[in-house]
Amino acid sequence: MSQSADSSNVTRREAVKEYLESTVVPVLSRALTDMCVQQPDDPFKWLARWLIENHPTSPQQAEWCETLVHKLSQGDFFGEIALLSGKPRQATVKAVGTVTLLVLSRDAFTRLCGNLFEILRRNMESYKSIELPEAITDDAKEQNGPEEENEDDAPPTPPPANVRRGRRGTVFVEAAQIEDGWTPPSYPKSEEEIQRLDEHISKTALLAYLDPKARTTVIEAFEKKTFNSGEDIIRQGDDGDYYYILDSGKADVSSACIFVFELRGGSFGELALLHGEPRNATIRTTQSCVTWALDRDTFRKIMMQSGKQDMNDRLQFLSKVSLLAELTQYEKFKIAEAMKLRTAEPGETIIQEGDVGNEFFIIQSGNVNCYKRTLKF
Repeated sequence: MSQSADSSNVTRREAVKEYLESTVVPVLSRALTDMCVQQPDDPFKWLARWLIENHPTSPQQAEWCETLVHKLSQGDFFGEIALLSGKPRQATVKAVGTVTLLVLSRDAFTRLCGNLFEILRRNMESYKSIELPEAITDDAKEQNGPEEENEDDAPPTPPPANVRRGRRGTVFVEAAQIEDGWTPPSYPKSEEEIQRLDEHISKTALLAYLDPKARTTVIEAFEKKTFNSGEDIIRQGDDGDYYYILDSGKADVSSACIFVFELRGGSFGELALLHGEPRNATIRTTQSCVTWALDRDTFRKIMMQSGKQDMNDRLQFLSKVSLLAELTQYEKFKIAEAMKLRTAEPGETIIQEGDVGNEFFIIQSGNVNCYKRTLKF
């Protein structure tokens, strides 16, 4: 290296040192002093805002705001970065209108999605700031076990129609036969009656978990039944055949001919839907009553038909999602079976930037907007 080059490098180092000592260090010293006094929860965002508001020549008032960075629609997915990297959510996602989502939990994502990990990992190359820990992919492969031979040639074997998971597991104690061409009954109702039934269903542990389509079908299947004063709606010891909602009127509840309480509104007879057990009380009207009745056989068939159709619809939808194109039909079936349906209302926050991520989402219908927190000044 020539003497002139050495001299140039020394001059440059001295200039950098002078710049740091005269311009940068005094500002950062002030900032760090204030930071130590305030001890903010997020020192990096606090420092960014402090530097803008304490600019030596043109200070400006700065505020954090949400900036739209991306729009997603049917078939798009989000939430994978937090699951793959273990980092907090990188953006806030909000529903635009009503959105239907298929949701996969972290546990199911890790347990079922060995091949999907590799697909998402390649997709992650567009996120330069995210590093995918090798251990996550390795763990997923270990939990999935060795690949099955000829998996592409074997069609998925759905679970029996009468076997349900989660809360639905206690509903059916025996198989219900659905005749070819069977359709659930539909009884006419006014808009006000539909609204009252929907409000009641949303408050019951038995029916509140129904997805929107099944709930609508169940509401349509309720039949209006009226009873005169002094008439028995159900008798203790009889077979359970109907589930009732008392829409108007009053009735006495008794057991072994002993008065228990007065019934004003509400529902009764749910054991008929669950198990068809004998009635454990008598309910006798004390004035004219209007009820809505749902028979056990119809309820069970709706649930079975709904479950089968939902799975078929979900598989058809997932087959069109480009992200999953490389997966076998069997792998898609396993993912479809593990996914939960969720509805987001207009403007609802689905994930929040900075939160811990425990779910992966695919948009079944609707649109969402993605936002990043940025400084506005």
